[in-house]
Amino acid sequence: MKILSWNVQGAFPYYTPIERIENQIQYIEQTADCPDILALNEVNRFRQETWLDGLAEIGYTDLVHTLDWAEELGESDVPPHQDFNHVNGNLTAIHETCRGNALTRVHPSIREGPWEDTDLKDWDTNFPEKILHATVEVDESTLDIWNIRAVPGSMHGEEKIKILENTFNRISKGCEPPCILTGDFNAPDRELADGTLIPWRAEEDGELADRWTEAEWNILRGLEDDGMVDVFREEHGYGDLDILDVSHATQTAEPLTVPPAAVEGKRFDHLIASSDLHAQHCWYDQEGFRCSDHAPLLLEFSL
Repeated sequence: MKILSWNVQGAFPYYTPIERIENQIQYIEQTADCPDILALNEVNRFRQETWLDGLAEIGYTDLVHTLDWAEELGESDVPPHQDFNHVNGNLTAIHETCRGNALTRVHPSIREGPWEDTDLKDWDTNFPEKILHATVEVDESTLDIWNIRAVPGSMHGEEKIKILENTFNRISKGCEPPCILTGDFNAPDRELADGTLIPWRAEEDGELADRWTEAEWNILRGLEDDGMVDVFREEHGYGDLDILDVSHATQTAEPLTVPPAAVEGKRFDHLIASSDLHAQHCWYDQEGFRCSDHAPLLLEFSL
């Protein structure tokens, strides 16, 4: 099986160019060869018909998304939502040729949850559309898929922390393997050649900085105790690699004009998966830069 995780750049402007979406759908079909599972971030709610129709044409008729949440909150004038644009949401789909079936969207609840005898409900973000939890039946297994997109901390501050905390707590307390956590985490700031993780605000002092650092660390490394690993790093390691090892080319103006290893930027898009998935190959595809500011992340695995 193959999964593709991708930030499709639907945040700005409000109306994403239809041509870009058409190019992205063409990439999914022709270059990525219609992966079994799609996990898309920043799907613009004002262009959802283009997305839903286009994906259906190439075999993705079974899908779930959070565009309804984004739309409802985007039209709300209840504080604090008047300060947020709620332009986009997440979308998860399975292809008609996938041996999986019964894709189900899981709705979070504050009445039921894995709270470990505490009062913490693990659901306090003002951006619920940034967390999409779904399950898919594959043979005799139920695969949990968490498709998230953390908002930029520079724009929304604590909301980024809340998204990461919510996701980590829900998975660590309540999910059984096999499980996939994927999406644009907007983290970390950087990774060193020896594998050291440097979260944003790691060099700052104070309670907020500590909470920020812990949230990023937990989402990227904290699930290892639950048997979930960063599959890209598990396969390729750290240091100088001969492949693309960033997903957001923030320091390379034209990422298609240089060799993959020469693209500089941030590795914001991740795929954390249970070892039960038997990951075979994981990579960032430079070709995706033709129609998004993020490179798609792909994983081939078996159950």
